[in-house]
Amino acid sequence: MIVDLGTGDGRAVLARAAASPRDLVIGIDADVRSMAEASRRAARGSRGGAVSNALFVAAAAESIPPELAGIAQELTVTFPWGSLLRGALGLPDARAATAGIGALVAAAGRATFLLSVAERDRIPTLERLDDAALDRLARAHAASGLRLVEARPATRDEILSARSSWARRLGAGDGVRTAWRIELVGATP
Repeated sequence: MIVDLGTGDGRAVLARAAASPRDLVIGIDADVRSMAEASRRAARGSRGGAVSNALFVAAAAESIPPELAGIAQELTVTFPWGSLLRGALGLPDARAATAGIGALVAAAGRATFLLSVAERDRIPTLERLDDAALDRLARAHAASGLRLVEARPATRDEILSARSSWARRLGAGDGVRTAWRIELVGATP
């Protein structure tokens, strides 16, 4: 299963579900209104029928439904903000969000984050992922069963292929904001 946490408008979920018809693609967001139209589109379909492999769940990272524990072979978190951004960064005030991220990932599953932090986010800026920031991130996610395997600047192609409406608004990939690609893997039993 593929999970997009913090899915926002859900467009990325619909695109991924259409491209991967054998996979169940789940979009999770705390704001049910933001993904309502995508959920309606999945149910009624467009151009040839419903997208039967797309599902939307209203939940915050801090309160993932127990039924979703360990289901994600692939988890994406794309340009989050608020508590989800803080949880992805492993900040101490967002431990519940960090734990929620880890709870979704299956053993040996992958979590991929595309992150961009600016001064207005009111968190330490990440103009570069220094050793202290990476160590904090790695330790926080390790406590939730995830191991950091890669942290680097995201390429323009990676940002564009994420199909994120929010990335376009932020100017990520256009040289306006630095974006980072973080990859973690779930612990094997």
